[in-house]
Amino acid sequence: MEFDELRTHVGNELKRRFWEHKAMPALSRGRVRMDGWLKVELTAILAEKGETEPAFKLPKGRAAVRFEDWLVDVASLPTAYAFENTKACSSDLAEDVKDLRKLIKRLRKGRGRRQVAVFFAVYPFADLHEKDWAAHKLRIERSLGGPLVEDRFSFQSGVSGRLYAGLVREKATVEPASEPEPAAAQKRPMRRARHASAPGLKKERVALPSA
Repeated sequence: MEFDELRTHVGNELKRRFWEHKAMPALSRGRVRMDGWLKVELTAILAEKGETEPAFKLPKGRAAVRFEDWLVDVASLPTAYAFENTKACSSDLAEDVKDLRKLIKRLRKGRGRRQVAVFFAVYPFADLHEKDWAAHKLRIERSLGGPLVEDRFSFQSGVSGRLYAGLVREKATVEPASEPEPAAAQKRPMRRARHASAPGLKKERVALPSA
């Protein structure tokens, strides 16, 4: 399976599950991490296409999903961005991004001869947060050694997010020493994003895959 086919299949199924799962409205409003649930769902999604098994040989005990000639992992990055009808939190997105980059490094180290793909969901997230997110995204792409593919999704709570897929290249991109730190970006006062599923908010609506 090629990367484009993999990301399309996994991406569409994850978006559908974000929308349909009955626990998602409460979890999304509370900005709860979903890594464990996402790993179970990722395994189920890949199992629809072929045999899957956990890969335990990654450093620090991390278990990715082995599928065909792929090693695939998934993560969640809740933000502290202002968003209507969500609970406030003190999430440190800069630290979570740093952890994701460490995961990418471990996946690259433990890949063997397999190709590696990473999926991660960022939420709450609206168009007005693009500028604050840009530096984080760039750092992740440098860790991957290539660009991320972005898609939009929504929960039934009205909270919206971005789903990213990245192919882990053989080598990361070297970062310039003078790159500014993005950590303070989401701590600045900002206007609150509107409810994503409200009628008329065309930019935040997402076409759901058919069941």
